[in-house]
Amino acid sequence: MRFTLYFCPNYRLMKIYSYILLIMCLLIGTAGFAQVDKEDKEEKKARVKDKVDYNVFRRQMLSLKEYLDERKKIPSIQKETKMHVKVVAYVDSTDGGDDSKTLTGFIRQDVGDNSTNVYEVTYDRALKKITLVKPTGEANEIEKQEKAAPKKEPVKTVVKKKSKPKSDEDDDDDADDEKPAKGSHKDKDDE
Repeated sequence: MRFTLYFCPNYRLMKIYSYILLIMCLLIGTAGFAQVDKEDKEEKKARVKDKVDYNVFRRQMLSLKEYLDERKKIPSIQKETKMHVKVVAYVDSTDGGDDSKTLTGFIRQDVGDNSTNVYEVTYDRALKKITLVKPTGEANEIEKQEKAAPKKEPVKTVVKKKSKPKSDEDDDDDADDEKPAKGSHKDKDDE
């Protein structure tokens, strides 16, 4: 018994159509794969080398004394400004081309929405180490503002103890009997 399709009276014609459809799909698929550009091995190696240099540089920045000092300042700055403070080390990957022998990175301090580059760091790709760490002008301005700002002295408050209720006759005498607050000047009798 032979299997026939009800919607196609001619089985052979249906077979031909299915083969044509299969061939067209294969042609379209191979054309799509043929248009994908293959990277040269040299370009791929250069890209991997750049990523390795960026990672090595960033890790070296995280171990710098200056970076650790900035991290130690975070609690005091948060206490003063009452904002979220963050210190970040990042590599500027936009300034150099492939033939650049140095990389530039920054140690940035974020206080709320305000970002400040505190240190500029230079990395030598040939030596594979950091060659220069210099403070930026932005950091010097912030330190000058912090030094110039007068520090507020805490206000001392005096808390009076409440005494037991007395009769109306004693209320007039209580005003004269109050003791002076601590830290006040000596009585005039001592002079």
